Amino acid sequence: MGEVFMEAAPVADGALIRQGDIFKFRDGLSVDDVWQRAGVIVTADCDIANDKHGGILSYVPILSLREYLAWRVLPRIAGNRRRRVLRDLSDTVGRIEADADIEPGLSARAVEVLATVENGLRDLCSYLRVVTPKDFDALGAMIGEIAVLDRVLKSSEYDEQFRALVSTCKPTKKKSAADVLLSEVRDQLRNLPGDVFFISSLDREHTEGFVAYLRLIRETRLQHLSTSYYDKGGRGVVAHRISRLQAPYVYRLTQQMADVFASIGLPEEYEEARDSIFDLHLVPGPTWEKL
Repeated sequence: MGEVFMEAAPVADGALIRQGDIFKFRDGLSVDDVWQRAGVIVTADCDIANDKHGGILSYVPILSLREYLAWRVLPRIAGNRRRRVLRDLSDTVGRIEADADIEPGLSARAVEVLATVENGLRDLCSYLRVVTPKDFDALGAMIGEIAVLDRVLKSSEYDEQFRALVSTCKPTKKKSAADVLLSEVRDQLRNLPGDVFFISSLDREHTEGFVAYLRLIRETRLQHLSTSYYDKGGRGVVAHRISRLQAPYVYRLTQQMADVFASIGLPEEYEEARDSIFDLHLVPGPTWEKL
């Protein structure tokens, strides 16, 4: 097996906290919270060096690759497929309605409801009156696929989601159903959104792939982070440092995080309220005398 690629490097025991330091929460704290597994410090080095942080450090949470896939990627794939299947289902229902001279037709929402309730296929066929065996099988297959995709959307477990999605994939001559899904997942991972930063490994023990989620900035107290192996189980300690993100990765992470927040727009209501206040108060009047 080849050398593990690492963006992070070990830190001398007891060295001062710096931007890019990666820490791992104590196991008992992270059992049910994927956002409290690990994190990377984003407080600027100059603020740390000059003690401008007031003992409060900002960090972004780190998720394992599978946790990220279960949270964001597989549900997105399932949601896209669900919309496509619903469109096909509506089109099929519309064609059968036209053949049977049924007017007005069911809305897309009504078709979706019938596809997701108990005995929906029976009720749909009853409404359509005459359904050929071929159309009955097609309608049943689409409704069954929607049920599987809904299970994916309700689940938070990667293995459960993956198995369910594979059952909806059609194999090709060159690819199995699992390979078809893996190709789609890989495509999404090659084009990660700007609010996540991929990290191959946190240290030599944690090498399964991770993402730092840059849109969620959290805070912790400096005294709650252990920088030494010997006091990582100390009173009040909630996490201990395991490594430090190296250049250029730490610089790219912070640059990317700045881009995420720099690109956030403001709602139309805010713009309208601003313009209204400008119109009301730009004309000289008694307003300032009341302050």
